[in-house]
Amino acid sequence: MTEALRRALDRVGVRTDTGRDAVLAGVVAVATVALFLGIERVLATDVGATFGAGPGEAVLTPGVRAAVLALVVAQAGALVLRRRAPLACLALTVVAQVAITSLLPRYVGFQAPATLVAAYSAGAYAPRRLRLAGPAVAALAQVVLVFALGGFAVPSGAGPAQHALQVGGSLVSALLTFVGAALVGTYVATRRELVAELRDRVLRAEREREALAAQAVLEERARMARELHDVAAHHLSGIVVQASAAERLVDADPERAKESVRWIRAQGRRTLDDLRLVVGILRGRDDDPASEREAPQPTLAEVPALLDTARAAGTTVTVRTEGTPWDPTPSAQIAVYRVLQEALANARRHAPGRPVDVRFAWSDADVVLTVRNPAAGTVPDPGSAPGHGLVGMRERAAVLGGTLDARRAPDGAWVVRLSVPRATARDPRPQEAS
Repeated sequence: MTEALRRALDRVGVRTDTGRDAVLAGVVAVATVALFLGIERVLATDVGATFGAGPGEAVLTPGVRAAVLALVVAQAGALVLRRRAPLACLALTVVAQVAITSLLPRYVGFQAPATLVAAYSAGAYAPRRLRLAGPAVAALAQVVLVFALGGFAVPSGAGPAQHALQVGGSLVSALLTFVGAALVGTYVATRRELVAELRDRVLRAEREREALAAQAVLEERARMARELHDVAAHHLSGIVVQASAAERLVDADPERAKESVRWIRAQGRRTLDDLRLVVGILRGRDDDPASEREAPQPTLAEVPALLDTARAAGTTVTVRTEGTPWDPTPSAQIAVYRVLQEALANARRHAPGRPVDVRFAWSDADVVLTVRNPAAGTVPDPGSAPGHGLVGMRERAAVLGGTLDARRAPDGAWVVRLSVPRATARDPRPQEAS
């Protein structure tokens, strides 16, 4: 049913499939009655004479005509079931067709259109394995029943061969008619299923795209949260420590207090610059000069400066390196730098004045950063909910396929251990010739 016809039926109040099938049944009934009456009027009496009827003899009596017309209308009425029970609809139309054929003279061959519509409906709405088998069986059943009732027109004196030829021709004709209509219905059903599948795929793809977009937003928010935390926490923790020292020294040693204040001013300016870079990226403003620059992306080459900053803030830091260093990827260098930065900030915050031991262990498989400091009692318990710093460190490690462990050692020290596999890194050293 075309979309225009569907909209026309909707305008007159026919909005259900059953209602549309009832309209179709009515149209088929009217068309079949008109077709049958036209055929009856056109039939020449000499055609009837060929099969034994006298010249001018009527084709049907009024009673037979009324019975045939009633069967035609009932047969068309079965089309109301063509969507809900297509095979039952086909069976009812075939039974009605056999009854109609049995009432007509043998020389009047009339196939009602309702059987073709029912065969089409079987191809369009029946289960897939029965879309062609059902109409084929219906055609065979119709031919067999008509033959059993003696409804084939065979001239008098015809032999068995002519009977067999007539039955075979009728069977082939019925099969071609029924199966052909079912094939059209099958094509329509296949196209309908394909369109529905494509529409479903489009909807699924749209939902997946929305889910991926939402996931990307969450991941970007988490990444920016890590950057904001890493940029601010390290400098601010040092500022707090130096501010406390300056407060104690302002009367006892004004010069050292001034040095602390100058350091605080320098660190505050650097923190402000870094925050402007990150905020500029978040805003995405084309007219913001900060948006034209990249956010701070530290490398391992800046580790010494990071350690000097920690020492300047009053933390005693010792560094050990084991193994032969190799060149990690930029993302791995950022992760190692940020984890070290966060670990030093936590040491200043939770264990001010305590020494910090930093160890880099390089191997062919990975690089392991271990930061250890004798922690004071303010270090968070590992069983409690992790702060933003620990969450960010673990996220960085997970992105690289590495691991991060932050816990209290048996001797009471607080240990942060980051392992980054070499699979995520590149080794720029030239290979020796074999």
